[in-house]
Amino acid sequence: MGESRQEGWRDDFRKYLAEVIGTFMLVFFAAGAVMGATLSGAPHGAVIGGAASGIGLMVIIWIFLPVSGAHVNPALSIALAIFGRFPWRLLPGYIIAQLLGSALAAGVLRAGFGSVAAMGANLPAIDAGITPVDALIIETTLSIILMIVILGAFNLRPALAAFAPVPIGAVVGAEVLVFAGLAGGAMNPARAFGPYLFYGDWTHYWIYVVGPVGGMAIGAALFVWLFTDR
Repeated sequence: MGESRQEGWRDDFRKYLAEVIGTFMLVFFAAGAVMGATLSGAPHGAVIGGAASGIGLMVIIWIFLPVSGAHVNPALSIALAIFGRFPWRLLPGYIIAQLLGSALAAGVLRAGFGSVAAMGANLPAIDAGITPVDALIIETTLSIILMIVILGAFNLRPALAAFAPVPIGAVVGAEVLVFAGLAGGAMNPARAFGPYLFYGDWTHYWIYVVGPVGGMAIGAALFVWLFTDR
């Protein structure tokens, strides 16, 4: 009994550690792309950010999927728990691990690049006329789309499930490319958390919590309704 319990804790810890490392990599690539492009004056920063986010997530899923499911996103973990696809007992640990990974990545970026480009934080383009409500609507919509793609990639074509990271990375890359400059394009409270922690202004962080959590729950509900026979 004791050995079984110890093995259970060891397995849980592996999952949490995978989420820390995976989320670290995601934020390091995504926020780092924004900061690096700003420092270097590289053109087409949106393209760089979209590619870094999409390709980075693709790699993360391939590596960590067998260990933790490669959530690297509290909104995804919450939505999966709500719909019975993830155990509630692991949810607090996953969220803590994801936020910790994000904070560590932002800390490394702060030490390496300094405080530039708002630490790569997801922000609404207020100067371009995008209000927080506008950003919330866009963020929620992007999260709905992402959730449908995630569930579809793993469930609709079982024979192709091994290639699920490709469409997931592609849709994240597209969403960041098109919408990051307008509404932030986080789709993930953990992606936003670390940069906001070192940016220091939490005014708009709520958008990147409410939008992804609500959007992914809606996306999961839509997927179940559309494909319940599968």
